Amino acid sequence: LPRLSQTEGDMDVVAEEPAADADAADGFWEKDQIFPRVKERDAYRRLGISDEASFEEVQDARNYLVQTYARHTAGVEAIEEAFDRIIKQKLTARKKTRGLRAAMRKQKAGEDYTPPFLDRLKAQFERPDDTTLMRRALIYAIMMGWAVVATGNGGQPTFQMFISFALCVYFLKDKRGEAAELGKCFINAFVALAIGFLVGSVFPVYIPVFPPSWGPELVLSLFTMVSLFVFATFLK
Repeated sequence: LPRLSQTEGDMDVVAEEPAADADAADGFWEKDQIFPRVKERDAYRRLGISDEASFEEVQDARNYLVQTYARHTAGVEAIEEAFDRIIKQKLTARKKTRGLRAAMRKQKAGEDYTPPFLDRLKAQFERPDDTTLMRRALIYAIMMGWAVVATGNGGQPTFQMFISFALCVYFLKDKRGEAAELGKCFINAFVALAIGFLVGSVFPVYIPVFPPSWGPELVLSLFTMVSLFVFATFLK
């Protein structure tokens, strides 16, 4: 509403200016102050730069857009989110490049190089003592032989698979102590089960080393039992 003020007998009408608002629907600021690419999924396109832009170019684009659309709250948030995603991508790419360069330098120097992910994978496994290793190998060998015999008599290796799975969970729980979570042991056993099924589904197709009389169920069960044995014996 207009505000009336009287000075020296004259009536002056002074219109109050509307307060700044982040919502463009109020009409207090121009359309060009609204960031138009809020819904753009690609972070580079959102900032209006090439995906080969340097760090300085990304930073300059971010600063310019934030300054231009400073009153558009949703736009500023979208700009900052795109900027963060690009920086994370570039840092990840830089780390990978450094890792590859380090690997090449070590190979040139004749040193052995192991990728970090392999080091982390190896850290999850350890070799048990010989007695434990032999006992568990014998147990799973018996289970595998039992599955072969059961299949040869017209049965299915389902029961042997169930016992092998339960033994894997038991061995993992026993190895980790009473403080270990039973749910984690089940998850590890399911991972071993999935790996066994995956390898057992692919390996025989390309390397047919098994007798033709052995059906796919038996072959899958044998690979799965081997995987369960590895997890039960070597996984920490």
